[in-house]
Amino acid sequence: MPLSLVKPSPEPDDLRAQLGGVGTRLEFLHDVLRAGEAARRTAVRNDPTGTAGRRAYEAHVRTIRELHIEKEKWTRLVHGRLELVCSPDRSVAMGVMVGDAATGQASLFPKNARRRGAATEMVTRANAGDATTSVQTALFAAGVGPDGVALSEEEAFALKTWFLLSHRTTIGDTVRIDCELSQPKRFQDGFVIEWGKRIPLPALVMDGIEPTNDDGPEEIDIAVDFR
Repeated sequence: MPLSLVKPSPEPDDLRAQLGGVGTRLEFLHDVLRAGEAARRTAVRNDPTGTAGRRAYEAHVRTIRELHIEKEKWTRLVHGRLELVCSPDRSVAMGVMVGDAATGQASLFPKNARRRGAATEMVTRANAGDATTSVQTALFAAGVGPDGVALSEEEAFALKTWFLLSHRTTIGDTVRIDCELSQPKRFQDGFVIEWGKRIPLPALVMDGIEPTNDDGPEEIDIAVDFR
């Protein structure tokens, strides 16, 4: 089903500059969310519970990688079981995350909608410059796969990881996706409790559809304690 954009997505100069500093563009990030919505809409009622959310997550990851690999020469990165894409100089990475209703609202404080594991905690510590806990290099190198990159321990400590945070709601016969690109700074009990940097993005508003099934898991981020 084609997605019809109801509301245009302006990109002010200051927003363009902020996203350029990370190495991305608004058009890329909105295309990621459109791809997730399109994938979600392929789920039907007799699919297993969670199919819609799982397909959206997979499309988010695939699209954020494909766009940045093709357009900006980034590289696929599996970092502590987080599915990311990494800048050419290995200093910045981006992933996806489902947020709560405060997502995209500059005056509010968003949190991740579902509990996340030790891998998210480790990239959050690296964002905050916390090198007190040793990095499990083997965990970070696991699952690199073809055309991927493995970070050294020093690169893992220095890496700054951003997440495309999104929150989907239905309003009448439309779907609204509020979103932001943000960098977690503090993490506790599976949730981000402080963001270091936030870049709120224009919301996407698209044709609505009849809901199919629940969202299911947003990602594969196994909650493993670091020893």
